[in-house]
Parts: sequence; C-alpha cells; structure tokens
Amino acid sequence: MRSAHQLLAVDLKAWTPEDWSAAATVATAFFTIATVAIALAAALYAKQQVDLARQLREEQAQPFVVVDFQDNAVWSKAIDFVVENMGQTLAKNVRIKLDQQFESTLDGDGFPLRDSPLMTQGIPSLPPRKRITALFDVSHDRYSAGLPMKYTATVEFQDSHGKDQEPLVYILDLSTRHDLLQIAEYRMHDAAKALREMSKTLKETRNDLRSEFRRRRMESSGVLSPDAGPTPQTGQGS
Repeated sequence: MRSAHQLLAVDLKAWTPEDWSAAATVATAFFTIATVAIALAAALYAKQQVDLARQLREEQAQPFVVVDFQDNAVWSKAIDFVVENMGQTLAKNVRIKLDQQFESTLDGDGFPLRDSPLMTQGIPSLPPRKRITALFDVSHDRYSAGLPMKYTATVEFQDSHGKDQEPLVYILDLSTRHDLLQIAEYRMHDAAKALREMSKTLKETRNDLRSEFRRRRMESSGVLSPDAGPTPQTGQGS
C-alpha cells in the first residue's frame, strides 16, 4: 500500500480501489479528529459558562457590607456614618477596623462614636438592606477644628453560614465635600429653627403689646403721666 504522499503525487485516474480505500481512511481519521476537537472545545466552553453562572449566583447570594459618610437626612451640614448590607443574604459578625480612631467635634457631648458598641463590638447580624446610621460630625465645625478628613475602613464579616468573606476596604474621604457648589435645600432642621425664631418674635411682640396696654390704661386712669416712659414689665401673666 502506498503512502498518502505517493497517492497525491499520482493521477487520480490511475488510482486503484486500494488507493481510494486508503484515502477514505485518512479522510475519515482527519474528520474524526476534527469532530473530537470541536466537541472538546464546546464542552470546555460550556463548562466555563456553567462555572461563570455559578460564580455569579454565589456572588449575588453573598452579603455585601458597605460603610460610608453621607449627608444627614434632616440637616445637610451634618455628616452621618452609615453601615449597610447591600447584598441579598444575612451578614454575620460584622467588624469595622479603622487605620485611626474616629475623632469628632461632637465627642465632647459625651457620646463619641469611636467608643460605641458599633465600633468596639461590631454587629452580630446585619440582614439584607439593613442600614445603621450614626451622627458623626458637623462639616463646617470639623473643617475649622482641623480634624482628620480621611479614614481607611476595613470591613470583615461572615455569610449566613458562618463562612469568612473577603474583607472589603473603603477610603472614607471627607475633603471631597468642601468647595463644592450646592443648591440650598431647606429641611426639617431649618423649618424647626424658623419656627423657634417665629415663636421668640411673637413672644417679644406679645410682651410689648401687654406693656403698651398697661401704660395706656394707667394714663387713662390718671395714675401715669402721658410723658412718662414705658411701663416696666412685672411678669408674664395676662
């Protein structure tokens, strides 16, 4: 039997049945190898897709704990420290570690955030979409006090089965909040302040009216000369 090279070098019309049989065998072997290679490539691609889909499902099912500084919902100049589980499952044993302890101009009020159980003991369990908010500082007071404007926070936690998750690192930078143009937005804090000022003004006006009423009544009764000054207030009663 001649080789494939010899077969290709001769006139096809001169091929014998044995030559055609040998050529068919070679072609069949070639197509078989190609078919097996394609099948292996398809199987490998399918496995990769399955692995990616499984990895995506696992990542979507994991807890995802985020920490950040945000504007207070009531007073825009106040800064809140926020911890939130943005994942789809329960997060356990959440621990927040900082490169330096929190400092705030509000520490003198007796409730420093750095000493709170949130920072010292962590969170035993944090359900999906659960959000914990703590007042951190007032922006203009902090800037004037020269306190640190940047912290690095590392969040360690476990999934619902108690398996340790990869720690997440966040850069909490307050300096980006300065020198930004903003539209003034009046919130509940501003409304309460305006109401207190209105109450104070009304109270002063009421006292002035009472004093003037007493003065005129005393003038009409002859007790007080018209040229006398305002009647001194003796109390808040009517």
